[in-house]
Amino acid sequence: MTDINATDLPEQPTASAGSQSSPAYLSESALWSFTGIEFVDVSDELTLLLDSNSEARLLVRKEVQIALTHCEAYRTLRSHAEHLVATLPQLGGQVEPVIPTLMQIRDAGLMREASASLRTLTAPQEQHTPANLQVFIITCDRPAAVERLLKSMAADTARSLPEAYTLIDDSRDTALADANRILVETHNATASFQIRYFGLEAREQLLQHLIAAEPSLEDSIRFLLDRGQWGDLPTYGLSRSLALLLGVGSRILIFDDDVLCEAVRSPLPDGPVHFGGITKRKAVFWPEREAQDAAKNRLKDSPIALMARQLGTTLTQGIGSLSHGDLGDNTLQGANGTFVRSLSPNSPILQTQCSTWGDPGTGSGHWISELDLESIDRLLSVPEGLVHTVDARASWLGHDRPTFTKHGVMSQLTGYDASHLLPPFMPAFRGEDSLFAFMLLTLHPNSLVLNYSWAIPHLPLEQRDSRSLKIPIAAQGGLGLLTRWIGDNVTLSQGLKPSERLAGMAQGIDELARLSDSELQAFARAELAHWQASQANHFRRQLALAPELQSRNWQQYLERGYEEVFAALQKTPSWDDLLGYPTEDANETLKVVRSGGRRLARALTAWPKIWLAAQNFDQ
Repeated sequence: MTDINATDLPEQPTASAGSQSSPAYLSESALWSFTGIEFVDVSDELTLLLDSNSEARLLVRKEVQIALTHCEAYRTLRSHAEHLVATLPQLGGQVEPVIPTLMQIRDAGLMREASASLRTLTAPQEQHTPANLQVFIITCDRPAAVERLLKSMAADTARSLPEAYTLIDDSRDTALADANRILVETHNATASFQIRYFGLEAREQLLQHLIAAEPSLEDSIRFLLDRGQWGDLPTYGLSRSLALLLGVGSRILIFDDDVLCEAVRSPLPDGPVHFGGITKRKAVFWPEREAQDAAKNRLKDSPIALMARQLGTTLTQGIGSLSHGDLGDNTLQGANGTFVRSLSPNSPILQTQCSTWGDPGTGSGHWISELDLESIDRLLSVPEGLVHTVDARASWLGHDRPTFTKHGVMSQLTGYDASHLLPPFMPAFRGEDSLFAFMLLTLHPNSLVLNYSWAIPHLPLEQRDSRSLKIPIAAQGGLGLLTRWIGDNVTLSQGLKPSERLAGMAQGIDELARLSDSELQAFARAELAHWQASQANHFRRQLALAPELQSRNWQQYLERGYEEVFAALQKTPSWDDLLGYPTEDANETLKVVRSGGRRLARALTAWPKIWLAAQNFDQ
């Protein structure tokens, strides 16, 4: 095949349902998505496109079927054609011949139009009253950061909104834990609102309460909540699981300790509400912290009030309060059709997150490779140069408008609606945020994350020079492989309860843990290869756009990324590569990994009972 055009479609006796014209069909600016259509193989050359929810159907050639799999995002027909030409080399760069084929698919009723989708999502519904609000601060061995945050909270303007404030202290150093406790006591003696100190003693009380309520689940309770189970490993997720359990039945906000309780206006013009993806974030850069401070425009509203405003409401309520009922078709520009189709007016907003001002909080500097051309152009415009600017860690990173996404990552201030069953965080290791995001999506496939353009200042007191552009670019193994597997197996159907979905995910993890060494290695190698292949494709696409920026430094960075990833793809990964860290005895490490996988599976199965038991904890 050299072209996709109208001649690739067999003649149709009738166009079937959906072939009527309407004003929307006549508009070149109308947005369309090819989604929710079944492919039925008719012969080696033909496929039936079938919308099982209507009478719409159409026979097309296999080449057309393949092309349509790239048309899931909402775009104009011309934009779809341009995207197909850029994606499929066999089209020879010819846009015009593709458009008639897309028109025929549309006129057969096999594409969804954005304005119709929006009418469905904004249909009037009964108003949902959100649960009470609790605020948590999580910290570990950083009393100086805690002191700074408490002072900024004392000056905040929304203290009457939350029901309770709690500092969850995971400090390893007892002297630093004592310092945190004293800081809370000092705050409580002078401030107009009280903060509860939740240290190791209080945690032990919670553990004993849960074990007494569910004695058969003690191993799972300790796996998720007992720091002693993890030795010297950093337990980033453990404190977050504690916050979820202490906040069961409420909406909760979780502050990292190295932030300020301030809301900073986005440096970009704020656009209307939008549906998008977490990878569509934008960025603005400064050469150093002082220059960024000079550009800061603080909002008068409290970040607590702003973060809680739509948390725990429904999609219809959220859209109404964000847009005041005025939505254009561009609301769905570029949005994934399957994502939109999974939603309803009553879809709950279970997570809210804001943008970041200051340190982006990323594990390396390679997040810049995910940015759009405008953001990269701003990065390259900083006179101090690419490497210096990334290492300065003085940026705004986020969405330039209120944006609904299907899953989140985790901002330095994040809201969760714990009146719904939420999954636990992986207690230890990095990447707990991404793993939680896909577990949340598994439990609640009709839920949403709302991303705000305003930011919270993230100002770590320690140096983070190690997180630069010098570290390897190619994806490595570890917890990320499990995250990818869970993400790949999310189903957006609504048939099961959240607890049943969690049990199904747990069963899958248990089955993985029971694979033989060779089977587990094959699984991990395949997941890593798919991950690195997606990286290679991403760098290839960025390289194709690079000439527009006319920057040799950017070109060289992308070439380095592509070469590193391509080299990694051609190398058979060792167990060290697959595990994400060096190990002296792979067999012993595998035993630990396999045991940990089975314990995680049991803990996920037990989690709904642990969740219910936490409701009766006397705080």
